[in-house]
Amino acid sequence: MNTPSAQNRPDYLDQLAEFACSAQLADVAPEALKHLRFIVADTLAACAIGNQEPEMRAMRALQVQLSGGGEASVLGTGTTMNPIDAAALNAAAGCWLELDEGNLTSNGHPGIQVIPAALAVAQQLGKSGEEFLLACALGYEICARIGSACDMRMCLHPHGTYGVVGAAVAVGRLMGLAPAQMRELINLAGSSPIAGNRQGMKDGATLRNWYASHSAIMGQTAVRLVQSGFTGPRDGLTPTCDEVLFDNFKPDVVVKDLGKRWLLAEGYIKLYGCGRPIHAAIDALRDALAPLGESSKWPLGSEIAGIEVRGFKFLAFLNRRDIRNAFATRFSTPFAVASVIVNRSHGLACFDDSAAANPDIHALVEKLALVEVDDYSALFPQQQVCEVAITLKNGGVLKGRCDIIRGEPANPADPQDYRDKFVGLARRTWPGRTDAALNALYDRALKLEQLPDMRGLCGPDGF
Repeated sequence: MNTPSAQNRPDYLDQLAEFACSAQLADVAPEALKHLRFIVADTLAACAIGNQEPEMRAMRALQVQLSGGGEASVLGTGTTMNPIDAAALNAAAGCWLELDEGNLTSNGHPGIQVIPAALAVAQQLGKSGEEFLLACALGYEICARIGSACDMRMCLHPHGTYGVVGAAVAVGRLMGLAPAQMRELINLAGSSPIAGNRQGMKDGATLRNWYASHSAIMGQTAVRLVQSGFTGPRDGLTPTCDEVLFDNFKPDVVVKDLGKRWLLAEGYIKLYGCGRPIHAAIDALRDALAPLGESSKWPLGSEIAGIEVRGFKFLAFLNRRDIRNAFATRFSTPFAVASVIVNRSHGLACFDDSAAANPDIHALVEKLALVEVDDYSALFPQQQVCEVAITLKNGGVLKGRCDIIRGEPANPADPQDYRDKFVGLARRTWPGRTDAALNALYDRALKLEQLPDMRGLCGPDGF
């Protein structure tokens, strides 16, 4: 058997384009497809509840006034719009409460970059649920692989960066692009990122949520540009991922075991409404408090002399203490730990306006020391090690540890947790519906391949 020379072997862009155009839903590994169903259902709920926020309501009103109509749903609102505006609104909404899924291997959140654009175009064109799921799987996988193949800069937020490529690939597949067009699309989309600064997230700047909308908008626009004859660089990914936004890009990593190993199966679904690194601190805190039993027996903030949190670099980076709004609470490790203790809960109430203004939480924040441990940073992202020690005024010490966040592939959550999260969010979005109806909606979201037309996802009893 002759082996093709390196000169004649398709390059990584050809491999990505061919994969994006030829793979079928049956080619997606069963565990990856199973997780994709969870991701899609979870994302739909996160977008729907996010669209209830005052800022999202106001933005939607402006978009309806200024933009054309269409078949694409603004989830949770009963409104349909043109696909670009609907996808942009859903993408921002899905980030609003920091409940969107993510993937530590990819250094970001592929789902919210890909799913809103794929959904909007699938609905606009009347595509089937099977076509939609396949587009999501391919866009997610390529997006995640690009993110896994370079070093992220701490100052840069990943939303709206390599996610543009994921959204473009998903839409390109739905629109039937050929491999040559798909390669052009990857290059063009890879040259069209946004460089959002991560510091704004810590400051409570909700502009950060629109970064994901850039993926939804530019991903769709990139397809239209290619269809119109616009061209990108010969290799649009390498400059962006090796010099402009990221460092040490490795194209061979992007395509290694492509179609065999699915990064899609290696993501997580959030169980707490805050930045993913903070989940390690909450898991360690829950471990420390577990011996006390029910939350009513947890110590009061006034009974605590001090708290020490030791963890990896990203956990320590989220160190903001001057919290100006609810959004900022979701990106402060000290605030999250203090709020869980004061609220005696790890639910959404820990990160709302009332929590942001609670003086008892802020008083406890001042008793917390946050320390980066180099050895723990070296283990990240494969492990997310965090230790919490609570020193009580009576001299007692409560200690807890997290090695791998609950919900990571190496420490999986119970699927019932995903259902409970969905129903909890859906109750807030559609308060008039029964739990039986909301559970039925979740079951429907897990079986989208049965839909002959994605426009059937929404309506009076849908999203």
